[in-house]
Amino acid sequence: MRSLADLVGISKVRLPFEPSCPEIPPGREPVFLLDASTGLEETLLQTWVERCYPARARTLRLSPSRIRRPSRTTDPELAGVLSGGDRWWLVPLRVVWMPSERHGRRTVSWVDLLKLGDPRDPRWFRDYLILAIAPDRVRIVVGDGAGPEEMVDAHQKADTPPPLIDFVARRAHLVLDRAERTERGNRYKIPRFLAEDILDSPHFTSEARRLGDERGLSPSRAVRRARYYLREIAASHSAYLIDLIANLIHWVIRQGYGGIHYDPGQLEEIARLGSDHPLVFLPSHKSNLDRLSLQFILWENDLPPNHTAGGINMNFFPVGPLVRRTGVFFIRRTFRGNDLYKFVLRTYIDYLIERRFPLEWYMEGGRSRTGKLRPPRFGLLSWVVDSWRRGKTDEIYLLPISIAYDQIQEIGAYVNEATGGTKEKESFSWALRFARNLRRRYGDIHIRFAEPISVSRNLGSGDDAVQRLGLEVMYRIGLATPVTPTALVATVLLDARGEARDAAAIARSAAVLADYIDRRGIPTTVARLPTDPDTVVATLSLMEDHRLVSSLTARDRTVWWMEREEKLRASYYSNSVIHHFIPRGLA
Repeated sequence: MRSLADLVGISKVRLPFEPSCPEIPPGREPVFLLDASTGLEETLLQTWVERCYPARARTLRLSPSRIRRPSRTTDPELAGVLSGGDRWWLVPLRVVWMPSERHGRRTVSWVDLLKLGDPRDPRWFRDYLILAIAPDRVRIVVGDGAGPEEMVDAHQKADTPPPLIDFVARRAHLVLDRAERTERGNRYKIPRFLAEDILDSPHFTSEARRLGDERGLSPSRAVRRARYYLREIAASHSAYLIDLIANLIHWVIRQGYGGIHYDPGQLEEIARLGSDHPLVFLPSHKSNLDRLSLQFILWENDLPPNHTAGGINMNFFPVGPLVRRTGVFFIRRTFRGNDLYKFVLRTYIDYLIERRFPLEWYMEGGRSRTGKLRPPRFGLLSWVVDSWRRGKTDEIYLLPISIAYDQIQEIGAYVNEATGGTKEKESFSWALRFARNLRRRYGDIHIRFAEPISVSRNLGSGDDAVQRLGLEVMYRIGLATPVTPTALVATVLLDARGEARDAAAIARSAAVLADYIDRRGIPTTVARLPTDPDTVVATLSLMEDHRLVSSLTARDRTVWWMEREEKLRASYYSNSVIHHFIPRGLA
């Protein structure tokens, strides 16, 4: 019976971008392992193999990496190949479907929602249409080959491996993932078999049973509870949503902010560092936009998405399920006395560290309501350090990050809480109001990366080693925090203690501070801070829009001052940079 590919006349199509035929070691026979989720993909792979090696093209099917069906399992003949010693050479293959190119980048956009499906996983005849209309979107990737003896040896050395055939299939999928990222980009580096690797481990099962027994749980119930905890905690990435949310973030931020400013050279260095070592991103926490801003610039620069620790309070529908698919993992606010939950969380962090997936959290624990850096919390940092001490990796780099804003969208809520109001509970309606309130001019967002901290070289001895390491992170965040025009002018007017001043007087005081900033090499968000009447007036205009100052014009002379609530609002910006002036104040 003729296949659909034969009927539509594209079974023997030659793709515009085809890989070169892999070299097979002398004395070996190639066995191609096909990761095909549809019949068309299998036809494309078989056709390519026959063109490369027409006389000795042997193929075996792998369990598909995209469409999970009980009927599509790894070919049992692979067991015979693996027992064949050094006769065979295993080469995994996969078909990759690329999105349409837009603005020089092949990523999913909101336009693709109208097509009812991920363009990188076409189904229901869409794959045939793409191949016929846009064959440049279809690629074949070839993973690095290996001998069966290498797979058997690796299986024997693994701590808790699955059955040999499943082990080889997972290895093939991981090798193909690496090859696929050369086509799609590192922004899609995600853990494919996290749940399987953790839950299939005999050590995980035995430890869960032991800890469950201490809580009076039966062995089976203890394992079920541990599995539940892992599902509650773990992020579950989706390349489709990673792209869609990145586009949404860009749209949301542009509603209120002109742009996100950072040094691309620093991100290139971070990418090089992360290729060999696990990274821990530790930003300051000023706004709910912190994580979104950092997430977007990592995506924009083709860096892997961070696994970001979030409070379980943010796991509400539909925000929780969406951000979980982009890398957020949720942690309970308190789990004191629940050793089983601690064990599952520690195992999850160990897994990410061992496989060099980047982590992210806020050492301050929550957003700063005053502008000053909050005292650090050391819980997650101590767990990461313990993972390093247990030999999960030979090195970890901590990345202190300062995220600064010309204007903070949440300043009104912070002042309300400071004067006795209650914090609004996060919900879907709260998220909508937050996005709607961005429709004003807030200036820009500024991200500064401080010098990375090597755990192996900077972790001292003693019981307070982790605390000193955490304080070093906060110190470097403070050094990297830039002075904004708003912070400078707010500091000058707060120093006036309510006295009205004109632009010339404010400019003279600002010039004194700006000279100190320049001589000390303190970072700033602009090349030239407001130190003349014209630039001071421009800054005051933006501050007045956000109720930070009041003004009065009489007889062609304008003066500015701060009322009580305006002082509370403006002090947030002054507090964010006040640490730069403490040595001067003490002197």
